[in-house]
Amino acid sequence: MIIIAHRSCYRINTADDVYLSLTFLLARSHVSREAVHRLAYYCSPVIFLILIMVCSSMISVVQPVLGSSPISLPKYIDEYQIPTLNSAPLAITIDRNGMVWFTESNVSKIAEFDPTSKTFHEYSVPGVGDMWGIVTDPKGYVWVTQYSGKGAVNPGGAIIQGGSGQILRFNMTTKNFTSILIPTNGSFPLRLALDQQGRVWFTELLTTKIGVYDPRSNRLREYPVPTNSSGPADLAFDANGMLWFSESYARQVGRFDPQSESFTEYRVGADTASQIVSSPVGIAIDDAHNLWLADHGGNWIAQFNPTTGMTVKYPTRFPPRDVYPISLVNDLLIDSEGRVWFCEHGGNSIGYYEPSDKKMVEYRIPSGPISTVLWLALASNGDVWFSEWSSNKIGVVHQNLPVPTSLKISDNHYNMNAGEKKTLSFIVASTEVAGNCTLRYSWSSYNPREASIEFTPAYPPLNTETQVQVQVAVINRINPGNYTLALQADLGDVTVSIMLEIVITQTQTSTQPIMIQAIILVSLIILIIAVIEFRRIRRPARVESKP
Repeated sequence: MIIIAHRSCYRINTADDVYLSLTFLLARSHVSREAVHRLAYYCSPVIFLILIMVCSSMISVVQPVLGSSPISLPKYIDEYQIPTLNSAPLAITIDRNGMVWFTESNVSKIAEFDPTSKTFHEYSVPGVGDMWGIVTDPKGYVWVTQYSGKGAVNPGGAIIQGGSGQILRFNMTTKNFTSILIPTNGSFPLRLALDQQGRVWFTELLTTKIGVYDPRSNRLREYPVPTNSSGPADLAFDANGMLWFSESYARQVGRFDPQSESFTEYRVGADTASQIVSSPVGIAIDDAHNLWLADHGGNWIAQFNPTTGMTVKYPTRFPPRDVYPISLVNDLLIDSEGRVWFCEHGGNSIGYYEPSDKKMVEYRIPSGPISTVLWLALASNGDVWFSEWSSNKIGVVHQNLPVPTSLKISDNHYNMNAGEKKTLSFIVASTEVAGNCTLRYSWSSYNPREASIEFTPAYPPLNTETQVQVQVAVINRINPGNYTLALQADLGDVTVSIMLEIVITQTQTSTQPIMIQAIILVSLIILIIAVIEFRRIRRPARVESKP
């Protein structure tokens, strides 16, 4: 341990070192030599114990930075610079002809990008404000949300109350706009979805409503969500025509029945570390009627079953320590193969999770360290497009390019007791690639100290199949529940993960709190004795007067 004080540096390895350091520091003060040595004698054990406890807790949180050999990989992501500077691209979608449409909130424009000719066309929109939602319909219209609460978009910044919201309709043929005003002041229309009848549905983030506009009747209606200030964010229709939406401020999802005009709300997860989903934003529904949620307050995507109430979280890789502590997944979608694609605001990556084999693949975005990727769009060929607010670009992931590394494990389910250690093994298999990868892990809880993982070897070679031993240890005080452990092979531009379900069935009673309380009590007693002794030494001797 190193301590710096009075512009001097002290190396602390034992309690005797603390004693010597205190003696040196106190000697500079106006205290007698006897008092200096007595104070140093009484206080040095206490200070040394405190330093050990503090440093131990710091070491248990910080994970070492691991490196790997350079690996030659395909170019999975292409990026395209937007012609207008500082345009702040946000919402993004693909039309029936394969054209990419996106909003430019800082400059009040929408833009069209042709992936074949690599050309942009930009169109100025009426009004000024944030544009978080965009969709295209089969009739050749582009629909956009706009909120004038602030003149320039700032994802993650303050949201201004009292602005005006509207829905914009852009005719691709005539290049003309039509504005549909939202009557509720301060609505903040966020995301959009179309139903089978061609109606445009949208969320109102600040006024907690679901809105719908019918182009045939030119009628707009709003429906208040039962939970106040729940922050309706993204929305999607299921196969039965039910409208599902995320409630980003309430840790809930809602379902709206357009026929009966009724709401049903569901609590997502629980308050325990293994189940909590703090800020659901992006939402999608799979063929088995499960909801998939992007947790913008966590390091994972979540699968939620409305029938059983079960929530399972699948953690992404952790971003670099100097960039952001968690990945902040914001949007997701499901492709024709059932893969759940997602974007990581803090992790600066695009990834997908494959439920059939419990595999996750994450592609790092070349621009960074944070390009502020918030929304996704799926092309007909399976490629995934995204916008980069900070980098002023749009990008695409070429999903047909193979990832040369896979992880294989015989069993994805393990039961453990609190405080238990378990040794597992899995295989890292690679083809047509040389070098070494770095093994890492992620844990589906907000407490990173609940689990610790050790790999042997930690840097397996990629030109062969390598069996890796994994020691999994969980702390004594971990709460029972279902957790997900992601074992990860980091290749540099790509991270490949395999998901393990860890069920904690029993919690052991830990003696650590009792020990800490005992140390604190003994420390207080020693300090009180030291203070009394110090005051006794400093008290001047009485001089008896002579008669």
